[in-house]
Amino acid sequence: METAIRQSLQNLTLPGTTLLALDLLEHIQIDETKALLVFRLPEDFATSNKTWEQAIQRECEKICPLPIMISFHRHTTKEKVATSGIVGVRHVIAIASGKGGVGKSSICLNLALATQSLGLKVGILDADIYGPSLPTMTNIFEKPDVAPGKKLIPHHKFNLKLMSMGFMVPKDAAVIWRGLMVQSAVTQMLGDVLWNHDGFELDILFIDLPPGTGDAQLTMAQKANLSGAIITTTPQELALIDARRAIKMFEKVNIPILGIIENMSHFHCPGCGLDSHIFTKDGAHTECLQQKISLLGSIPLDIAFRESADKGEPFFINYPSHPISNIFKDIAQHIKTEVMHG
Repeated sequence: METAIRQSLQNLTLPGTTLLALDLLEHIQIDETKALLVFRLPEDFATSNKTWEQAIQRECEKICPLPIMISFHRHTTKEKVATSGIVGVRHVIAIASGKGGVGKSSICLNLALATQSLGLKVGILDADIYGPSLPTMTNIFEKPDVAPGKKLIPHHKFNLKLMSMGFMVPKDAAVIWRGLMVQSAVTQMLGDVLWNHDGFELDILFIDLPPGTGDAQLTMAQKANLSGAIITTTPQELALIDARRAIKMFEKVNIPILGIIENMSHFHCPGCGLDSHIFTKDGAHTECLQQKISLLGSIPLDIAFRESADKGEPFFINYPSHPISNIFKDIAQHIKTEVMHG
């Protein structure tokens, strides 16, 4: 039902504005007796909440049989002080792997969706210059709009703000750049994107880093005041070797490691009901004990998870109550507590 409500608000323009209801939606709580929707208002915005409430209620009643309760609260900039050094962004979290092919980008997208489901404003910066995945995973291949001053306006989809080098080059183009050009591109994507173009700053910007510990990663660490980094790995020793390198890199630049996410932890056979540990068992768990780092969660291999990424239909959106989505919600809650209230 929550997904249906969000979809119903996706194209609803609020009376007297150009704002979409979904852009202001912070939280949905549904029980047996009601559906409660909480919306955020800008600090300096003056309008009749009643008019908005009626428009939202009419739209939701088309698909929700429960009584609709709507609440508005005013957002004040005094409550949130940007600490990231990026205009319009409060906190920046890097999603790193050290090694390619471990599913880092899929983890990043679904984690971002789980985080915004907790009522936070969230964005993704796909900083993989050579192999951007965000266009395919979101089915966005158009160039972003450009505002006065040649600032880029991020795409907006799934209630996320999105930016990627893949939005600005042809779909099948090969980016052949040397180190200085990569550093320049990363710097531009950090400083020349209007993350608050709609009047709302991001609570968290997730940066999907390319694999490795090279120019892009170091530039990101130097230019953005990262609130933390999350390492994605599989249980396999080959992946863990590179994960250790990523951990060491962040430690050298004094960026806290929020934890490790183990992807492809096992495969649950729907036929026999047994678990197969294809990439070995407890590899990330053992590593976390040795490194004294939190294991944030273990994501199993799942066909639907892979298919969702290929189709540009995020798994978390299509299967919000799936056990894998619940793992992402638990990780998101940990991040919210650690970063927003830490």
